[in-house]
Parts: sequence; C-alpha cells; structure tokens
Amino acid sequence: MPGPLPSENRRRRNAPTVPTTKLPVTGREGPTPRPPSWLKLGRCGRAWWKWAWSTPQACAWAPGHEAMIARRASLEDDLVAIGAVHSLDALELLEGEDGKAVKELVQRLAALASGRLAICREMRELDDRLGLTPKGMAALRWTVVEDGSVTQAAAAPPDGVADLTQRRRRLTDAS
Repeated sequence: MPGPLPSENRRRRNAPTVPTTKLPVTGREGPTPRPPSWLKLGRCGRAWWKWAWSTPQACAWAPGHEAMIARRASLEDDLVAIGAVHSLDALELLEGEDGKAVKELVQRLAALASGRLAICREMRELDDRLGLTPKGMAALRWTVVEDGSVTQAAAAPPDGVADLTQRRRRLTDAS
C-alpha cells in the first residue's frame, strides 16, 4: 500500500501545464438556452436539457457545445422509446385512440434499430466529453468548489506560464 496522500497545498515540481478550472458548486445561473431548432425533444429530453444546463459543468461549456448537449438530450428520448416497446401490447395498439403517439413511437423505434446498448454507449461517451462523469471531469481538469473560491483557469496562470490574455485582447481589438 502506498503512503499517505500529499498535502493539497504542496507545490509539485512537475506541476501540470494546463491549469485546473474551478466550477461553482451551485451550478450555472441564468436562463436555460433553447435547444437547437433542428432538434425536436420529447418530455425526457427536455427535462435532461434543463437539468444539464443547471450543473456546474455547464459554466464551462462554450456555445459550440450546444449541438453535443442536444444530441445527448435526444438520447434520453431514444432510451424512453425503447423502454416503451416492452410495455406495449399489440391489442392496445390496435384498439388505442392515440394513433399519432403510436405512429411517432414506431418511427422512433425504426430509427433505433441498433438497440439499447449502443444508445447507452453513446450516452456515456457524450457524458465524458461534457464533463458529466468523474472521468470526464478529470480529463477536462475541472473541479467543483464552493462559490466563494471560484476562479477561472485563465484568471491566474500558474508560475512559469505566460499570461496571454492581455496580448489576445490587444490583437482582437486591433482587428
């Protein structure tokens, strides 16, 4: 067994070159963005979309992440559609008055011929890329902290790393 963990405040000689981004534990504030217009989300997809935008990880998402988040939300609807197949009865389909709902379900299931396992794999992969899993958080070098100690990675670069924020600002302002 290895010895005790080093102190969190101890300075490492091989300090990481990419600083850690600290995210507020309370999550993202402000209104939830609208899903992209090309996407039609069901009830579960809309619920997941709203939840995802309230997480601490949402504070670090860029505008380009919206398509990936939308894909992940639509997978929630796909998973529900597959689960609905097991509870369907052929007689209910024939006698049911809600033909439109049945038609939408059948169309969605036809598109999901690959099955539940492939959907779950894709959900896990997207969760990692969006930082919604511990593995994803570690890969992105994100940590969740109390609101009082939130600092963005670009605010204070570690020792030995040049702060290019001012230079970038000058270059963009000159354009």
